[in-house]
Amino acid sequence: MAKTPKKSKRFLYNLKSVLKYREIRETQEQDKFNAAERKFIEEKKKEDELKNQQSSEYTELRGRMSEGATIDFQQVQMRRAHLDILKDKVVEQEKVRVDAETAKEDQREELVKAVKDKKILEKDKEKKRESWKEVMKKEDVKFMDEISSIGFLRKRREKDGS
Repeated sequence: MAKTPKKSKRFLYNLKSVLKYREIRETQEQDKFNAAERKFIEEKKKEDELKNQQSSEYTELRGRMSEGATIDFQQVQMRRAHLDILKDKVVEQEKVRVDAETAKEDQREELVKAVKDKKILEKDKEKKRESWKEVMKKEDVKFMDEISSIGFLRKRREKDGS
């Protein structure tokens, strides 16, 4: 069974330090998520740049071949080797981007968990504050009843004594 709050002048939350820890943890997880998101954006940008470079070099090679001009076979082989290397870089960068995206999503889940943990404590704090307010109202009513009954008894004694 839950303990009822005691009468006090100010509301004191007994899990204040835990709530503070969870707020700090949420902030840290948010920072980690932001870093993971920046890393993902950076890797996506690198991937896009590599794909654009690969596309422009393929277009340039097709353009030279379609001109019908004499092309040195060795130069074509070198271009092809360069395009193969570029293709490998694109594939590798795609893997790096996917890893960064996975890390970002994992961090998002951690952030969501931290937010939920904090919200649970905030709701608990509000419930305890409401319970405390109810106890304070009851105590005030009880106090006012005592004052009025003391006043009533005093008037009655004065009336009986006169």
